[in-house]
Amino acid sequence: MDDESEQVPQPSLPWQVDDDAPPSWLGVPPADGEPRACAFCGEVPPPRSSFCPRCGRALTAALLPSQGDALSIVFTDIEDSTFLTDRLGDASWEAIIDEHNDIIREEIHTHAGFEVKLTGDGFLIAFADPIQALHCATRIQARVTTRADERGSSWPVHVRVGIHRGDVILRPGGDILGRAVNMASRIMDKGRGGDIVASAIFVEAVEPKIPRTFWTDFGDRRLRGLSDRVRMFRFEWPAYIGAEDGSGETVSELTPVTQ
Repeated sequence: MDDESEQVPQPSLPWQVDDDAPPSWLGVPPADGEPRACAFCGEVPPPRSSFCPRCGRALTAALLPSQGDALSIVFTDIEDSTFLTDRLGDASWEAIIDEHNDIIREEIHTHAGFEVKLTGDGFLIAFADPIQALHCATRIQARVTTRADERGSSWPVHVRVGIHRGDVILRPGGDILGRAVNMASRIMDKGRGGDIVASAIFVEAVEPKIPRTFWTDFGDRRLRGLSDRVRMFRFEWPAYIGAEDGSGETVSELTPVTQ
């Protein structure tokens, strides 16, 4: 046998980057007219896009709060996950979590979101477009609810979603911090499985495309750890999916649930 063994090429993963490099949106924006390739996977996105359509990563300094662009922050969480883990056992719960994560990641990708991080049994997600954030949350709830109805007691998953909009602190490596992030998390805590709960600030951001008729006013609520009361609304997503848009098509026909 030759002393030099044959080198097996390693696969190139689209999300591999220099661990010491800051996220691409902290760099210098490209000159006008210059294509912006994603620093993570090399995809060239459409003009004015804030997120890579292939891997979902944020692209440029256009997301920096100093430039006045607020983000829509979405938290998701599986209701009663500790109890369910104990009842179903680790192996069954692992399979459920994998399916749950696949559903959410597919919708993040479809709606141009950025997966900031996993939060145990949920996700922290950021969106440049508030309408995309709400549509993503709606599709997540529709798909999870459909899957739970089909599987019955073997897949007893109910997801809570909280949404807020505001400035954030962008950290190297892709994490985000700040009061808006904390508020989105606390807003999620006020919901139950199957709920999408949002702040009044977010509801105002999606008007008039999403009329107030699809929101139930929760009133001013006190959030744990925050000094001010926050007005919150529950999004009536089943009614929204069945509603007609301006063309006479239903929302569900425009964006079908993918199983």
